[in-house]
Amino acid sequence: MRLLRPLRVVALAVLIVLVGGLLAGYLALHASLPQIEGNVSTAAVSAPASIERDAEGTPVLRATTRADLAFATGFAHAQDRFFQMDLMRRAAAGEMSELLGAAVLDTDRKLRIHGFRRVAREVVAASTANDRVLLDAYAAGANSALAQAGAKPWEYLLLRAQPAPWTPEDSILVAFSMYLNLNDSSGLEELARSQLRDALPAPMFTFLSPLGTEWDAPIAGGTIRSAAIPGPDIFDLRNGAARSAALSAPRSAGTMEEKVYFGSNSWAVAGTHTANKGALLANDMHLGLRLPHVWYRARMIVEANGSDRRDLVGVTLPGLPVLIVGSNGQVAWGFTNSFGDWTDLVIVERDPQDKTRYLTPEGSEPFEVRQEIFNVKDADPVKLTVLVTRWGPIVRQEASDRPLALAWTAHRAEATNMRMLDLETAGNVEAALLAANRAGVPVQNFLAVDASGRIGWSLMGQVPVRGNYDSTMPYLWNSPGTGWHGWRKPEEYPRIVDPTAARLWTANARTIDLESWMAFMGDGMYDNGARAAQIRDDLLALDSANATDMMNIQLDDRALFLVRWRDFLLELLDKDAVQGQPLRAEARKFLEDWSARAAADDVGYRLVRAMRLQIRQDVFESLTAPARIKYPETKFSPSSQFEGPLWQLITRQPAHMLDPRHANWDQALLASIDAALHELVAECTTLSQCTWGEQNTLAMRHPLSQAMPFVGRWLDMPSEPLSGDSFMPRVQGPAFGASQRMVVSPGREAEGYFQMPGGPVDHPMSPFYGAGHNAWTRGEPRPLLPGQARYVLKLSPGAAVSKQ
Repeated sequence: MRLLRPLRVVALAVLIVLVGGLLAGYLALHASLPQIEGNVSTAAVSAPASIERDAEGTPVLRATTRADLAFATGFAHAQDRFFQMDLMRRAAAGEMSELLGAAVLDTDRKLRIHGFRRVAREVVAASTANDRVLLDAYAAGANSALAQAGAKPWEYLLLRAQPAPWTPEDSILVAFSMYLNLNDSSGLEELARSQLRDALPAPMFTFLSPLGTEWDAPIAGGTIRSAAIPGPDIFDLRNGAARSAALSAPRSAGTMEEKVYFGSNSWAVAGTHTANKGALLANDMHLGLRLPHVWYRARMIVEANGSDRRDLVGVTLPGLPVLIVGSNGQVAWGFTNSFGDWTDLVIVERDPQDKTRYLTPEGSEPFEVRQEIFNVKDADPVKLTVLVTRWGPIVRQEASDRPLALAWTAHRAEATNMRMLDLETAGNVEAALLAANRAGVPVQNFLAVDASGRIGWSLMGQVPVRGNYDSTMPYLWNSPGTGWHGWRKPEEYPRIVDPTAARLWTANARTIDLESWMAFMGDGMYDNGARAAQIRDDLLALDSANATDMMNIQLDDRALFLVRWRDFLLELLDKDAVQGQPLRAEARKFLEDWSARAAADDVGYRLVRAMRLQIRQDVFESLTAPARIKYPETKFSPSSQFEGPLWQLITRQPAHMLDPRHANWDQALLASIDAALHELVAECTTLSQCTWGEQNTLAMRHPLSQAMPFVGRWLDMPSEPLSGDSFMPRVQGPAFGASQRMVVSPGREAEGYFQMPGGPVDHPMSPFYGAGHNAWTRGEPRPLLPGQARYVLKLSPGAAVSKQ
């Protein structure tokens, strides 16, 4: 008993320490909650401004000048999303290891090569006086929010770090983070394409890499007829070198998924074909789903007269003082990624007389040598030497050891600006399209509708003028006539205004005729047209559309693209094929009963999808075996248009294109089906458990929960099975999908709809954490405009008071 008494005292002391630690942690986290009511004095505003939040935390930002509105925007962004802002600027600059340590150093090395902090300084220096005022005001607002907070943002408490102040160049870095999301920043796709062309006969490469298929659905122009299957005199898998390669090349493990397209859906209906005679715009941008969520929903009001007045609603990007997509009351706009060719790999020839120099059209020129230093958290600084040419940084070596430089529009300061601000005052479609043509952002398909019922399409972003060369392959730029020569003028941009069909649609596929597209945009490996075709057909079926119709299209999960595959597979799994094969027989039953939708509870949909992907992989790998033998380090993937040649092959079944491991096409296709089914059973135990939702389960996570799994239950969004997939309007994957869904008619914003995952704030103790997320998962229409103000924070002119 005497021994137990001291142990109890020790245990009590330990318990007190633990409780005290937990209480201190709780109080520290609670202190980091942003102030949402009351008054904040600041010398940075010229007149009273305010941040009003509704019951779900959606803000209405009010001011009397545009500069004060930028301050309020920066203040609100930093209150609710500063950690996100910090990660985006650090990612673009290659400075994440300074905050997160050596685990992200390799990623920093890849990103620092681009030199985006230097380019951001150039963009800020070249900005107009008014733009600089807004960038400065935004930075002042963000820093004021940090200074007045009761504690630093909660993520920095866990990381034991201090948030660095915000600067105008940081806002430009946030813009560059979107270039990194939407463009190929490595040149790997172009390099793989050149290696595939090098390893295959030219007609075979052309056949495997068409510029379109029968699924094409451009706004203007038609579909593209697939090339004929090359004959056995060109490529024969049953004989010679091609046969040897197909038999010896290692096969990929698992199933090769479709490429994830960081893109979007957007469409417009003119007032002549809507119920209320007002033009309708729908937009859902498809991005990675993570926490904090990429967009920040807001209404932004400047209470002034004349041209100074603003009433904007839509989504903003934390880090920038602009509305990204939404409405200004006269014009509404949205966009989708264009997938033009915005990066080129340049073959660099060293000067044979001096390896520190390289050859240009004007002669020999020295490499710029940039020394980069990484200040890694809890580690010694690390150095990196970057060689830079006039065209861009050296990113890798060619097979012949010649350096390859990356020419990318994002590297040019002229390609990035703040002209998206001009959309705030655009009064009609023409003004909006002109603002889009002048804007400096990753090049997007841009749709605009105005209050008079008109609609229009063009491109937003700066487009380079290319010389006479093949931009889809690495190329020498050291001779006259190659490379980039300035930028396209706004009057050169393609436009479609008030089309006869009274509808416009874009979905990351080709939008105009092929000749015009290639001359202006190049081939950036745009998406298959199946999704665009489904949207087009949905729109054309509506004679008098309303906002509910638009949202129904956004939620359309019909698997029209896979219908012919399901029918093909049922024919293949005939009586003879399932005889003595219980797994095939069971699969056939699920195929017969499928819902023809990417429904979360559908087994048949998942089976059709998996079988197609396995057949696609097996056919592609047998045909590209010579390339995989010659370039074993390269990961070759089917192009986005491979569906065209694939369907030709499996339906026509030419003997010389048959994998030499099989005696006939039915045997080869059934082997692929068996492989897919066995993999599904390994994942699910039984086919009956292999619903689409079992695979397509939301994984929307906070980066800190991945480093500290024990906090995931408080930080991450619920893991829910979701309907939707790639080749349909309702694009949905576990960590990818609609980053918002918006439907709006300018001047009728009160009738608009909006959904967004993740909620408005990143603080797990906030009552707004995850607000609105459930409506997004269920596809429930919610009002576009924020609700009645429940919390008001006033920003008043006066001396600032720091709380930290």
